[in-house]
Amino acid sequence: MEELYRLLKDIGCEAQKKVKEELSGPTGGIKALVYNLITPMVLNFQTELESYHFIFHKGGSISLHQGLHMTPDVTVSSEQAELVCILRDHDKKRFERDEQVGKIKIHTRSLKGRQAVTKLRELFL
Repeated sequence: MEELYRLLKDIGCEAQKKVKEELSGPTGGIKALVYNLITPMVLNFQTELESYHFIFHKGGSISLHQGLHMTPDVTVSSEQAELVCILRDHDKKRFERDEQVGKIKIHTRSLKGRQAVTKLRELFL
């Protein structure tokens, strides 16, 4: 069960690095304004065995916490083995296929959640 946590922790570190690079790049000022409008943003990951949530903070930092957040902007739910496999392999095609057939469900609960889903796909897959 620790594998999902390790994968999410690694992905969170990668995502934070990418976000901070984007925010400090040549067009970073404009991107920072947009990013700060949608943050803080909460992303839940839920399986039948484990649940975690990311909080995307203003300025580009990202924190991972155990358990589900009560007011997420996005919730990703799947079977444990399927989610671990997709995250481990960064398998975008499998993710899209699983989403189409209902093996993975993405629920957005806010306007910023819907706006962020595309960016999150880039960061996590």
